[in-house]
Amino acid sequence: MGLYKLFSCNVEVQYRGCLLSKAMLFTIITTLLNIILPFIVAYRSRGFWLRYHSYYEQPMVHSTYNYLLVAETDDPSIIVTCGDAQSLKKDAVDGEEYCAEIQIQEYDYDRDSKNDRLDFKFHINIPPERRITSIILILEMDYQLRATCPLHMQTLTIVNKEFALPSSGFQYYGDIILYQTAHLPCQRNVINTEYNSSIFNYVDENNNENAVDFIMRHFLQREVTTELKTTFSRTSFGHTGSFTISIYLRIPKTKVIYVPSLLQELKWAWPQYLSLALIFYWLFERVKRFVFNNRLFMAWEVLPWKKAD
Repeated sequence: MGLYKLFSCNVEVQYRGCLLSKAMLFTIITTLLNIILPFIVAYRSRGFWLRYHSYYEQPMVHSTYNYLLVAETDDPSIIVTCGDAQSLKKDAVDGEEYCAEIQIQEYDYDRDSKNDRLDFKFHINIPPERRITSIILILEMDYQLRATCPLHMQTLTIVNKEFALPSSGFQYYGDIILYQTAHLPCQRNVINTEYNSSIFNYVDENNNENAVDFIMRHFLQREVTTELKTTFSRTSFGHTGSFTISIYLRIPKTKVIYVPSLLQELKWAWPQYLSLALIFYWLFERVKRFVFNNRLFMAWEVLPWKKAD
């Protein structure tokens, strides 16, 4: 009749020594190395700490109805400037009689209270015997993030186009993308409103600087802005006496880069440390077994079936 293994257990052999002994010093050193070496290896191999993290979110974007449209003609003295920002200085809006019509539409296709597309249409009359050579369109947007890193800011989208031939219209299709030169600071239940102010409000009436240059210079000083990713654009040529600008902007999910919290960094770091610590633990256990079994250091061996004196 055969015998089967039903249960097994290890026999523990203890090695004891004095506090002030070489064996105790060896044990302390190997224990410290088992704790420190995994951290050094994980840190030196890079990727141990999360310096930044990212996620995707569809922002809430609305038009503030503030805009600045500058249309230059082949006569440098005739410039058509349209603007609906109340803070723009009066002399910055010139040739406003040529601004005929503006339409702004917002579309929420999936009804999640987040706009999926913004449409802008501008219609201007061309001065007699002139043609449009370039346009600069600055649109102000209300931009919000609400998921991981709450953010509320006033931002700009800018369209710039030059025309070599007489034109009657311009169509632009693009996406509104978040652009960062610094990582967002994430704080729980705290909304970042550092840039929640209109750049149009800072146009100085006593400053002789061009309004477009002033707005662009201050806008680019921000660490968090938006930019347009062009999908398609088309120009309509011909002499019609008017010029139509159609802007179609999609609002897709955008990548947000932020500074992770300490707890998030620990969740990322401890699996790396623990996996290396187990390897070093196995290695040092083999070293200690070899040292004490071969009596390289003085220690008392205590067997479970022998009573200690």
